[in-house]
Amino acid sequence: MALPNSVTRLCVGKGDPMCLREAVCNQAQNKTTKGIKVMKLSGIALGLSAVFLILIVATGIFAVQTGAAETKTIKGEVVDLMCYLDHGAKGDKHAACAQTCIKGGGPVGILTSDSGLYLIVGEHKALNDQLAPLAAKTIAVKGKLVERDGMKMIENAEIVK
Repeated sequence: MALPNSVTRLCVGKGDPMCLREAVCNQAQNKTTKGIKVMKLSGIALGLSAVFLILIVATGIFAVQTGAAETKTIKGEVVDLMCYLDHGAKGDKHAACAQTCIKGGGPVGILTSDSGLYLIVGEHKALNDQLAPLAAKTIAVKGKLVERDGMKMIENAEIVK
């Protein structure tokens, strides 16, 4: 910290009451040190607040996404998800290809009339053997409807006859 030109007296030693330079320097140093301590505490408080906010938001999202699943019956066209998602392939023109893809183990879905798309799985296993002959046909499946991050699935699906 710069002192005015009028303060030219040299200090005799530490604690000299007439030494203005030492007093001014000490005062400036104490303010700086206190400011740093306050800034550190403010930063810690802000960091903790952010962590708590993230935890609250994450808990709310988790609660919404893990809500109780409902049993539903969905009616729509059996599609192989690889071709449908890649290039929109569906319908009778694509039936033979869809059967091949589904028999080969590709993921199977139901495309509803309102453009809803659902991944279809059995009770912890694929239903490809049952669904391959039904490719491009309209069927109904009943099962537990679950959704996460925009992906919809019918699990424990059973074909309704």
